[in-house]
Amino acid sequence: MKIFRWLFLISAIALVVSCRSQQQQSAAPAGPVPVGTVREVMRGIVDPSADVLFNAVSTTISAAGVEDRQPRTDEEWELVQRGALTLVEAANLLVLPRRVAHPEEENTSAAPEELTPAEIQKKIDANREAWVKHVLQLQSVATQALKTTQARDPQALFDVGEHIEKACESCHMEFWYPDDVRPF
Repeated sequence: MKIFRWLFLISAIALVVSCRSQQQQSAAPAGPVPVGTVREVMRGIVDPSADVLFNAVSTTISAAGVEDRQPRTDEEWELVQRGALTLVEAANLLVLPRRVAHPEEENTSAAPEELTPAEIQKKIDANREAWVKHVLQLQSVATQALKTTQARDPQALFDVGEHIEKACESCHMEFWYPDDVRPF
């Protein structure tokens, strides 16, 4: 009889522990779940944010004269700062493993020299470490851009634009159009 009680008690404890473990697992977040593809993150977040930074400071020379463009008001600096912050955070999205494109887009490319998303995906999967290194380089220069917006330094913002361009192009040269020779 004592053996039966002990077996019953051990079984009951095991059942309670198992139920609690299952409850904790189902209640615990599974972690970030990527929704958009790399293409969507690039087109919808990275490109527009980088454009805000690239277009923030410029000099246009025309028959009418020289026009210097730069953020001057609090609102203009805030807009550029949001672009920089968005670009910094977009890198976090790109580090998460995600598909380059939706299945129906995997055999399309934006230009003749560009690989298809299926080919790009193979390159990323084969060398994820290089992919992450490029993404973190983008994040690093975007962080520099963010600091320049906080310091409200138009010249530094202009200068960091070149570094953003180089970070983007070095990744594209490895993963998007590796056979294309483009100076940067």
